[in-house]
Amino acid sequence: MKKIYLISIVLLALAGISCSRLADFTEIPYVYFPSPTISVYEDTGVVEIPVKAVADVAFTLTFDTEDGVKTDKATGLPVPNGAEGTDYDIVDNDSRILVFAAGETQKTIKVKITDFTGTLTGNKDFTIRMTGSGNEVSKGGYSYCKVTIIDNDHPLKSIFGEYTATDADGQGWTLTLAADPDNWYTTFIDGIVPTFAGDWVGKGIRHYVPANVAEDLSTITVNFGYKLADKYNGDDIVIYGYDGQYVYSGGSVSFHKTADGYKLDGNKGFAAIHEEGGKLYLAASNAIVTAPITLVKK
Repeated sequence: MKKIYLISIVLLALAGISCSRLADFTEIPYVYFPSPTISVYEDTGVVEIPVKAVADVAFTLTFDTEDGVKTDKATGLPVPNGAEGTDYDIVDNDSRILVFAAGETQKTIKVKITDFTGTLTGNKDFTIRMTGSGNEVSKGGYSYCKVTIIDNDHPLKSIFGEYTATDADGQGWTLTLAADPDNWYTTFIDGIVPTFAGDWVGKGIRHYVPANVAEDLSTITVNFGYKLADKYNGDDIVIYGYDGQYVYSGGSVSFHKTADGYKLDGNKGFAAIHEEGGKLYLAASNAIVTAPITLVKK
């Protein structure tokens, strides 16, 4: 177990860093997807995928699609797993161009999802990628969005969605459970700490933590020591266990099923930590939560 050093000093420094970084970032016009991944059910119909911009100039954005591919477990070879024209279609935009007016903050890409309800197809996926932007507008945050089409026969369908999370100190935030396109009994947690609930610092950065789900849905287990995909100023961000005083890089905790969601009992919550110079620092002021933690499905 390790102790977090210089918490108060670090948080003040981080607050200053966040403000200056955001100010610097917003001086340059940029466009981004608010999330790198989304999940939709196969009977959703038409889904609207937002594309956000911070730009005081008019510009055009081009995009294209990339069909999903997975590895065949029997052969080890790549095979198609989500094809345009079969599993999905772009709607009302054959040119695949979005035109933003000066100061316009959002456009949407409409995608029609093919409904195969009643047929066990497994999850499908595809990716929408930005291919170019005009008038010196940069790609900020994420320049792609991977869409997972959830088979309505998915065994975890009933637990996916948004939850109101509350920790022992009374912090409240939105935590989301989403499908892992590669594993039936794994769920992605978005917002394991309040800092990572939705867009982080307005840059469209989201952090997903995998968790193992029991086949009877009775428990959701999170392993400590998971390294997030994104970094903090070049440093890895790791999800530690936190007992109110110390952090733990090993071990795990489990949420247990309740009548209206899940609950994490015991004394270990979570902390999002980055290491610098041999010391551990919080990724942000609200990147730490204490147990017990309750999840109530919205």
